Amino acid sequence: MRVIKFFLLSVILAVVILSSSYYYNINIKKTEIHQTIELKRGESVRGLLKELNLKESIFVKAYFRFTGASKGVKAGYYEIDGSYNIPELFDLLKDGKAQMVRLTIPEGLTVEEIKEILIKKNMATGEEFDSVLSRINFPYLTPNGNFEGYLFPETYYISKGATPTVIINTLLSEFLKNYPVEKYGKNKKEFYKKLIMGSVIEREAVVDVDKPLIASVFYNRLKKGMRLESDATVNYIFGYKKRRIYYKDLKIESPYNTYRIHGLPIAPIGNPGKVAIDAAINPAKTKFYFFVAKYDGSQSHKFTKTYKEHLDYQKKNKNKPK
Repeated sequence: MRVIKFFLLSVILAVVILSSSYYYNINIKKTEIHQTIELKRGESVRGLLKELNLKESIFVKAYFRFTGASKGVKAGYYEIDGSYNIPELFDLLKDGKAQMVRLTIPEGLTVEEIKEILIKKNMATGEEFDSVLSRINFPYLTPNGNFEGYLFPETYYISKGATPTVIINTLLSEFLKNYPVEKYGKNKKEFYKKLIMGSVIEREAVVDVDKPLIASVFYNRLKKGMRLESDATVNYIFGYKKRRIYYKDLKIESPYNTYRIHGLPIAPIGNPGKVAIDAAINPAKTKFYFFVAKYDGSQSHKFTKTYKEHLDYQKKNKNKPK
């Protein structure tokens, strides 16, 4: 009789312990999740848990098996930012509460052009955009509140209804993730010069493979005391509205007109991508001083050492059929 009582008590105790553990692991225990994920149609619960870095414990398996919680989870992009237990997390995913808006920032756009994108997408007003930038404390140089160069080009997935502050901080955070101040900010003035150079390279180059070569041309010219003579820096003065730069445009007095000034422009002329910035930091080693767009439709450039070679190439190839 005692053995039976002991057995029954053991079973009851085991059930109580398992029930308590189940309740704790499913309803009480919360996990910090701060990531953006893409849920694909038909994705398994196991794949979803792995993407969220959640352990597929026996309690979690039991929860899915008996509740069918994974059914009805909506496909899409989600920004999960907070502390959740298992039911809260899957309620969020089933309700589709954190669906995302795709925001693509192409390489080389100016701050004003990025502002226009956000305005057109109803993600910010011009006043809100300017107000956010005026209040941000950023670890790199922003002369006179100029954030040109730091709004990192990338495709982002932003939560619907996100505030302009969240959106702009997302772009700036991406820059800091690629160029952490701990690594690149030891000499902020020098890094700012690299950023300016990267912005010029970005606007001059079309194909990535040319960017380190264009960097070498510009650095070679600077070392020799030559002007950069970049059409892109002149077009920046016009907000990149000109389809073609004329000789009269090259005479404009401006700290951005590298046909008139020696050295770099006073600030970046757009927001360069990683390839252009890296090219400015680690340029190719060449003896080139000139480059011109090829006439073969490749969008690449012809690089030359002398001005004579530069002119000869243009004379020989300008009228060739593409």
